Amino acid sequence: MAVILKIFFACFVGMAWYHLNGPEQAPIAGILAAMILLASFIKPISYQDPKERDEYRHKIQEAREKKRILAEKQNEEKKLLKKQALEAEEMRKQELKKKLKL
Repeated sequence: MAVILKIFFACFVGMAWYHLNGPEQAPIAGILAAMILLASFIKPISYQDPKERDEYRHKIQEAREKKRILAEKQNEEKKLLKKQALEAEEMRKQELKKKLKL
């Protein structure tokens, strides 16, 4: 219901502008009606409670910290796998050298 009233009010203002200023002001009346319609549907900036804002900031900070810790663990696992692969390669090289010496 409120939406319909907002639309009617914007149309009423546009029609009043057109009626008062004549047909040469028709584009301005349309623009005025559109501007009033847009302004009536824009949400105002709402008050943010500092406590809620701090909780949200803390939650984001915790999420970033979790991501950082997870990335560090993944990097450690990659380093460990790379180290194990290098050790396995060294073992194969040593075994090959032993076989060639025999």
